[in-house]
Amino acid sequence: MTKSDVHGDLSLSSKETAVWVKWLETILMTLLFIAAGLWLNPENPLFIGEAFPWPVLAALGAGLRYGFMMALVSSSLIFTAAGLMHRAGFLPGDPLPYTWGVGVLTTGLLAGEFRDYWDRRIEKLIAANQYRHVRLEEFTRNFYLLKVSHDRLEQQLAGNSNSLREALRRLYSEISHARGTGLNPETGALVMRLLVRYGQLQIAAIYPINDGVLAQEPVATVGSGQPLNPDDPLLVHALEQRTLVSVHTEYRDNRGDLDTQLLLALPLIDSEQHMVGIVTVEAMPFFSFQPKTLRLLAIMSGHMTDILLEHSQISGQVQSDWRHFLFQLARVTTDARDHQLPSTLVHFAFNSAASATHVHQMMQQTRRGLDVITQPPGAADTQIVVLLPLTDELGTAAYLQRLADAVQLQSGRYLESFARIQQLSLGDKIDPSEWLDRQQKEPA
Repeated sequence: MTKSDVHGDLSLSSKETAVWVKWLETILMTLLFIAAGLWLNPENPLFIGEAFPWPVLAALGAGLRYGFMMALVSSSLIFTAAGLMHRAGFLPGDPLPYTWGVGVLTTGLLAGEFRDYWDRRIEKLIAANQYRHVRLEEFTRNFYLLKVSHDRLEQQLAGNSNSLREALRRLYSEISHARGTGLNPETGALVMRLLVRYGQLQIAAIYPINDGVLAQEPVATVGSGQPLNPDDPLLVHALEQRTLVSVHTEYRDNRGDLDTQLLLALPLIDSEQHMVGIVTVEAMPFFSFQPKTLRLLAIMSGHMTDILLEHSQISGQVQSDWRHFLFQLARVTTDARDHQLPSTLVHFAFNSAASATHVHQMMQQTRRGLDVITQPPGAADTQIVVLLPLTDELGTAAYLQRLADAVQLQSGRYLESFARIQQLSLGDKIDPSEWLDRQQKEPA
């Protein structure tokens, strides 16, 4: 039984008790006034024709206390007593004055009617208050349910509250300043710090792979983990498949037969499929061990590996921008193919080098964090290539529109009037390198 049911039963019980109580009180109060009249004024107990008819107070009190019905009962008792007393000769005068009876009746009924009127008003207010109380309880339950859902959502998104674009922007800004090349203790510690931030890893380690051989000692750790077992089935499967493997994805059907100390194994593979290490995770919060978080870690690991290997393969400042562009192009193409992340490649061919230089400066001024803007080294100075990671067709159209508006505002000319613009959505069957070669050969 709920609390409201208990209150309902108590209210019903009080109403049932009040029925006989009000009848008893009305009758006793009326008889008390009549008896007082007989004792104080035996010659005229009902005070008929005197300065004030005191028995009318019984009908008035019954009406004020219990309403119209009890006022009628009290008045009827007074009339009955008056008739009996008149027949017995206790009342003076003949016949019985009916104006006195009408006055007693009217006084009691008017008081009872006003009492009933305010009682109905109070009942309406009580009903409205009960309705608001019910709605308040519903709102309170929904509020706490929403609060709990919000808290769980915050926990689920803990460490992953930023967008993927923000995560990758922070990734490039931090790893690009690391000293040394490849996977070393310094870069490994930075990689681990980023993985902990976005994956809430509690016990994890990064093991380098040199010439296809897995090292026995990690270059970076977090938490107190157990020594790595090279024959761990989860680790072996991740190395064979060259992809992220976790206990609730690849081994969902064989969990009972799985003898592993790891929750997941994440290979560090660059866009050219070179594996430089592997991340082993033994403990992480349950609310972070979700497909969305694992997908983010897989994407970030690929970008981090590209950055670690990129500097060691760049030779010469002239080719560095283009080499960086090719690295990024290979990575976003892999992300589009493996993780269905939209990215767009845009090629601009201008009719003059001056126009290309002017638009290139405007692009650099309005460049977003992950955009890569460069000029092909083997082509004329009239070409610009822009890579827009995590940008679909709608986002590309918005980017081109903003660029066209800026060009028209500064030069007064339409961008399409002096530039040929071609775009390619990555992830399609078209090879982006071959597509770029064709665009460079076509006239503006």
